[in-house]
Amino acid sequence: MKIEWVRVARRPDWPWWLMLLLTLWFALGAANVFLAAAVGRPVQLCLFKRITGYPCPTCGFTRGLLAFLHGHPIQAWLYNPLLFSFLAALVAIVSIRILSGRNPRLRLTQPERIAAWIMLSLMFVANWLYVIRYVG
Repeated sequence: MKIEWVRVARRPDWPWWLMLLLTLWFALGAANVFLAAAVGRPVQLCLFKRITGYPCPTCGFTRGLLAFLHGHPIQAWLYNPLLFSFLAALVAIVSIRILSGRNPRLRLTQPERIAAWIMLSLMFVANWLYVIRYVG
């Protein structure tokens, strides 16, 4: 494994579709908060959970984001540890890019790439089982 620091533009070029998706997600989350307050009980937005009865792999992220915005980062992480760990890493990498104009580039050999995919898959499954058991 080799990590290189590559020079890049300090301001990332975010894809328009990503900005649209995030805007829609925030709008849906805000609508959920207002609707839940108006009805007086939580409103179920997750279609996967509605159909199967089990939480999806990303369940807990909206509640976690609200907990984070209310100043409870540990509670936010407990809602979905993998997503919040990924988000923290993303914020760190983007911050380094903005401050230094460099981005890490990971060079993996084929066996390392296979091992990384296996580890990521296991982390995904473990996180989903955690969400089903403790957050759901």
